[in-house]
Amino acid sequence: MGIADGSARTAQGSPRIALVLGSSQRPAEIVAAAKAAERGGFDELWVGEDYFYTGAIASAGAVLAATELPVGIGIVPTTSRHPALLAMELATLAGLYPGRLKAGVGAGVPDWLDQMAIRSRKPLSSVRDVIAGLRTLLAGETLTVEASSYQAREVRLAHPPAVVPPILAGVGGPKALAMSGGSADGTVLSVLAGTEYVKWAADAVAGGGAGSVHDLVAYVLCSVDADAAVARERLRELFGLYLLAGPRNPMTEAHGIADAAEALAALDFDDAVRAIPDAWIDELAVVGTPDDCARRIALLAEAGAHCVALCPLPDRDAEAQVDLLARELLPRVRAVRSAR
Repeated sequence: MGIADGSARTAQGSPRIALVLGSSQRPAEIVAAAKAAERGGFDELWVGEDYFYTGAIASAGAVLAATELPVGIGIVPTTSRHPALLAMELATLAGLYPGRLKAGVGAGVPDWLDQMAIRSRKPLSSVRDVIAGLRTLLAGETLTVEASSYQAREVRLAHPPAVVPPILAGVGGPKALAMSGGSADGTVLSVLAGTEYVKWAADAVAGGGAGSVHDLVAYVLCSVDADAAVARERLRELFGLYLLAGPRNPMTEAHGIADAAEALAALDFDDAVRAIPDAWIDELAVVGTPDDCARRIALLAEAGAHCVALCPLPDRDAEAQVDLLARELLPRVRAVRSAR
């Protein structure tokens, strides 16, 4: 289950601690936050592509140029770019910054894809087919295929990368996780991935055939303050936006709160947010005092996460949040790792 030999973990132990950039920051803030993360001792960076905020490819290029850290793209929807063009973009980044790029693809958020009329009718097949096409092209081979979601005729990259980036799948349900375990180099779990869900997801990817180096990356909402109640309230509305948008899902099912979350979602949004139990926020996010947050990260690692990717609050200064996390949280995470 997960990475047995530690090859995708930090030299100091598990897990790697990453920072998620992109959608929560204005474009002008991304590089400054990335530099602060490198300065503060984060292990790697991830950039998102939430429509219609910031583009993952452009963001990844800027962050790769500004730092020496590994950078993951998490995730690009498989229908928003033809895999031949996506492979070209990934090959360019991997050629410029060999060994530092990781690429995540997934089905994407249905509402956003519907705005562009590009939602796949077979999202799981689309993700699997695109991963296969990317592997072929990035290996320098010729791709000719008639897949359910795209076609390609004798496509071959002129500059395939010498170091092929790992391909991860951003998925959540049981069939999709099993597919990721059999097809991808890793899996990116969406925010609200608490410990019970991470355990369940790790079992699912292992059941799909994942080997010992399958990298499990858990995105988590993060809010840290000396007063745990203050940290929780800063996060409450954002937490509610994610929870109540689709209250019955594999994450809430794994934690046994799907029925209660559905009942909350039927209320007025403000009333529902106020009624979210504190225990849910504490379990499904990294929130509270620095010690609280360090313990939560350790529990996510024990559950099977090889990388915990912290998502900062969108309405607060990103660089200041990174500095706070580097100063108050990361030393405690390292202390917990050493103690274990």
